[in-house]
Amino acid sequence: MLSGISKLDLKRINRMQVLRTIWEMGPISRVDLSQQLQITRASITQITNTLIAEGILLEIGEAPYQVKPDNKLPKGRKKILIDINANYKFVLGAVISEHEITVGLCTMHMEILDKSSMPCNDHTSRKEIIQFIISATERMMSNSCLKKENVLGIGIGVMPIMISRMRVFYKNGVLDFSELTKALSDYPQMPSVFCGNAVWLQALANADLQRNDMFQSNQVYVHMGSHIHIAVLRPEKSEQDYLTYSYLTERCIIRPNGRQQDGYPAGSVRAQLSVQAMQARIAEVYSKERTPVLYAATDGYIQHVTLEQMYQASASGDVRCEEVVREIMQDWSVLLHNLVCCFQAQNVILHHFGLTDKGFAYFKRYIRKFAGDDVAEKIVCSNVEDKTDFLAGCSLVLMKNFYMTGGIPNKKTSDLSNLKK
Repeated sequence: MLSGISKLDLKRINRMQVLRTIWEMGPISRVDLSQQLQITRASITQITNTLIAEGILLEIGEAPYQVKPDNKLPKGRKKILIDINANYKFVLGAVISEHEITVGLCTMHMEILDKSSMPCNDHTSRKEIIQFIISATERMMSNSCLKKENVLGIGIGVMPIMISRMRVFYKNGVLDFSELTKALSDYPQMPSVFCGNAVWLQALANADLQRNDMFQSNQVYVHMGSHIHIAVLRPEKSEQDYLTYSYLTERCIIRPNGRQQDGYPAGSVRAQLSVQAMQARIAEVYSKERTPVLYAATDGYIQHVTLEQMYQASASGDVRCEEVVREIMQDWSVLLHNLVCCFQAQNVILHHFGLTDKGFAYFKRYIRKFAGDDVAEKIVCSNVEDKTDFLAGCSLVLMKNFYMTGGIPNKKTSDLSNLKK
């Protein structure tokens, strides 16, 4: 016999809707919240008053009057705005990538309070990575005078290339983070641990940082490195509402009969646009004589070449460099145009491209030239970069142990073992 929804479940669902709406829309009045969620004002008042009493929400003042077309001010009392209490709890996050481990502490509004990082290479062991995360967590909690009960948890994002090193394996077709979760949870002072795929979590963090700019459609997140990872985030932003396309994307052909790479089709994304592929393309003309500006900027080391430096060298008169950059940007334009069309993307977010504002302007100029204004206007830079990658883990904790629980934290340590690669 099927049972109906319990009162506790209904309470959590209503609280969850209220909290997520406030987070996405920013400070809002009870009246507007009632209209947005189609819940009675009496129910909204009861829910928000309870959340205020628990310290989760705050009344932050009166909303400004909206002047009517006849220039008359509306009658009646001003609306009182409510918002999530930034200091209700605190959140820890970490990201494990191939070059760096980042750990940080932030408020409920994802305002950074502390951060730390450790370089990582092929010789950095799993034990060293775990110990750094534990020691950094302990130091940050101590510096901020925080106890376990003051922290919602710590979220750990693992980049796909680090999955095997961290002993994360597939179980029944999905990634199982239980060994990593247990290794971190065995430390007595560690708050609740949540683990997931860093590619998707970085996309989630970008969406969370778009507060007050309601996210209405799919967003495509592109991470550039030794591999090119793609994540597609839907408006609901829950763990069922994402897709990741990493190695599948790398096998897509963007230049028929293009460059070769073992294990990938000729002219594939991997063969044309990975960091190693772009460096290999510039290496064919790279020399003190043919690309003097780029050669001087990188001290003669081809491994130091970045897309940003190629733009600068092209702008400074390196003709051979300009030819390579033009070809690379034609390929990027094909890939980005396809992503926009396939996923009907509102935005395409670039992560780890290492572009300054000037470099990003060059990038968009090429995209506009080869793919058109519609695609170029959808390209944005990631809000989560390098030393702030840990915000990806913070977003995981906020989603799993706050918004999805209606502000009723789950004391049990858990993980997102159902996150696909």
